[in-house]
Amino acid sequence: MSSQTIPIAATLATLLLLASAAQGSMPTRYKCNGNEPFWGLAIDGEHAGWATLEEPEGRRLEGIYQRLEYAGLFAWRGRFGEADLVAIVTDQSCSDTMADRDYPFRVTVSLPDGSVVLGCCDTSSMRSVESQPPPNAGGLDEPSGEGHDESLADLPVAVLEEKPPGDWSRLLFDLLPAIGACIDKTPGYSPRVVKAWPMNHGRVGVRTSNREAASFECVANHQGTEVDSFTALRGETVGPYGGWSPIFTPPEQRPPTGECYQHERVVGASGELLGWLSYDTC
Repeated sequence: MSSQTIPIAATLATLLLLASAAQGSMPTRYKCNGNEPFWGLAIDGEHAGWATLEEPEGRRLEGIYQRLEYAGLFAWRGRFGEADLVAIVTDQSCSDTMADRDYPFRVTVSLPDGSVVLGCCDTSSMRSVESQPPPNAGGLDEPSGEGHDESLADLPVAVLEEKPPGDWSRLLFDLLPAIGACIDKTPGYSPRVVKAWPMNHGRVGVRTSNREAASFECVANHQGTEVDSFTALRGETVGPYGGWSPIFTPPEQRPPTGECYQHERVVGASGELLGWLSYDTC
């Protein structure tokens, strides 16, 4: 560990431990990412998820946080192996030049090995609860009729290669044949995919749900020609890590509704619509 990283980490830890009774407008939910190396950090109050290219499935962290309103600062600290991860989010605009995108927050993350990485954050928790409409059936639409809302055609196109490491949709194009097979097996209205991941021996795991909020676990071959298993899940199941949990909706269905969702179109190489990715940002 270099001598320069110790003061930085110590400063971050000191900021985190500053007593502050203020509980104002600084959000407590953030989706952060950085480049070179690529990493992603999602914070939801006392909970967080961390992912890298080497650890794409990520890991869950538990910690504490402080909001320092007068300084425009949010500090989070949680145990990460034998040491702590400390994140300082500041109310300053941040530009991701690789993704050609601007964010409202910037973050400094002190890692357990003493190194420090920089990145940008976004959040939607600034929206007041009063302004949000009541959810319907888990945010899922009624069965789709003919055609789609014309506004869906104006949605931005998903750039999958620029998704943060913990976002399973980075591999969506490769997993689509298996996803299609598992969607076809899903009963009920409005089948959707909440997660998909590659497995050994050319298999793909897919977790689906329907309008009735039932969940299913499916295993299919990579080509989508065989479904090895399809099981209804009971009770609470662990989903993807917060901040990287897009819902994929096939093109013949409508994506979830509600102000909390941010949608992107998934478009094939020939410009054909393959579906939608929807992020619950609330």
